[in-house]
Amino acid sequence: MKNLGTIFAAVFLAVVLALYMCTFQVRFTEVAIKKTWGKPAPEAITEPGLYFKWPAPIQTVVRYDQRVRMMEDRTEETRTVDGKNLVLSTFTLWRISDPSLFHTNFPAGVEDGERKLRTTVITHKHTVIGRRGFDEFISTDPSARKLRDIESAIQSAVAKDVRAEYGIEVVGFGIKKLGLPQSVTTSIFDSMKSHEQAKATKYLAEGDASAADIVAGAQATKERILAAARRKAAQIETEAQAEVSGYYKEFEKHPELRIFLDTRRTVAEALRQRTTLILDTEQAPWNVFTEEGRAGYLRTGRAPGVRYDGARNPQDDDWADDAGFKLEEPKASPPRD
Repeated sequence: MKNLGTIFAAVFLAVVLALYMCTFQVRFTEVAIKKTWGKPAPEAITEPGLYFKWPAPIQTVVRYDQRVRMMEDRTEETRTVDGKNLVLSTFTLWRISDPSLFHTNFPAGVEDGERKLRTTVITHKHTVIGRRGFDEFISTDPSARKLRDIESAIQSAVAKDVRAEYGIEVVGFGIKKLGLPQSVTTSIFDSMKSHEQAKATKYLAEGDASAADIVAGAQATKERILAAARRKAAQIETEAQAEVSGYYKEFEKHPELRIFLDTRRTVAEALRQRTTLILDTEQAPWNVFTEEGRAGYLRTGRAPGVRYDGARNPQDDDWADDAGFKLEEPKASPPRD
């Protein structure tokens, strides 16, 4: 019984070892190449699953990760077409698209393929940037910057070379870092500052010219409006003088009413604001507040003690009512015996 158990265990281990040596697994993220006596098969295995092979050294299997890889380039200086130096670093997203071709070119492994890809990227990077101007990388005008176009041009050039020759697919490319060497930073920014200052001076001159045109136009409009207003005022003044002349003729018939209204107007103008006055009601024009003063106006047509030398501009008849005065006729003197 002991020998039977040992034999069973030995057979089991032999079967397991045979299966291990004669089978291999391909994960869904991998591709595999089966090699017979060191010669790779023309087609790679891309479907995940369990596969059989002859044990080594008859057949061996090489696996490659099919996921996208990222390769970062070193930071270095590159010269533009107008002689300016740029400091930049790039990144490349790539994956193995043809495992058989890739293995033929780089049998030592993925590291060799990545080194070749880096060399290709550097070559095309210098070539493309060498045909571009400095303002396509750094400019105050957003429309002048062409970073996306430059990245697309480098990616297209690299992808065209490495896909057909090495079985590598370039999925993406971009500029990770962009700067200027310390030795040229000051001169470049001084040049940009001078350029922008010239543009600012031009804009200021255009603004001053536009402002002068606007001011001149406004001044001309002002003069036209003032001239029209003066003509209208002269017309109104002429009409007012004609109407006032009619009032003067009426007041010539009643001079005492004109004098009284002038006096009332003077009082109203003096008391227009909130004012406290201590006045002598015996003096004109304040004597209108007494019975004797008002009676004197109505009898003589002029204020007592006041010399009247000429006519003044009359007011409307409603003025006396608005001032709050009540005019009364003087009482007749009693007849003498």
